Amino acid sequence: MSVVNLLNTALKDTVGAEVVLRVIGSREPPASMVVQIAITGTANVQVQGRISREAPWQSIGPAHSTSALVHIQAVQFLRALACDVQEGTKVSAWADWAW
Repeated sequence: MSVVNLLNTALKDTVGAEVVLRVIGSREPPASMVVQIAITGTANVQVQGRISREAPWQSIGPAHSTSALVHIQAVQFLRALACDVQEGTKVSAWADWAW
């Protein structure tokens, strides 16, 4: 099932075999997102996005070796990959709509 069909037909919280959808509002999402990256120690974090499940992941901007707050254009799928993580290092990333 297409994600668009699921999002357009789900009027309440929905639970399926591989997905849980929580309906939290009906506003159109903004065109921008903010990604916050926190690195304590030594690591590199690359933000990537793609427009559909079948599309290849594409890097969004350069890799980050220090904590950062990054503004990007909204994409359907978003992930942050941590690599070269040294022992004892903590890495986390959050994304939110930029109102």
